[in-house]
Amino acid sequence: MSEQATSTGSRPPEGESESQLRAELARQKEEILRLRDLLVSKEAELGAVKGRLAELDDRSQRIAGAAGRIESRVPGLGRLVGTALRMLQSQRR
Repeated sequence: MSEQATSTGSRPPEGESESQLRAELARQKEEILRLRDLLVSKEAELGAVKGRLAELDDRSQRIAGAAGRIESRVPGLGRLVGTALRMLQSQRR
């Protein structure tokens, strides 16, 4: 009796033929491939953005270091340059 329970469990559910199950399996495989390709492209995009962020961070640190060196040599110059830059930026808008 236990053999019957196991053998019926491996049969397709009523109303679904083997060809329908194969078609569903093929659709699922296609969806998996589509999602994998999407994931790979998003990972590449993320890598590019992380690289750009690292470049901008490095540039920002170099500029901040240069500004610090200038400020230490000429006190008050940083504030003066900052004010001038803000004025120029406000005129662009």
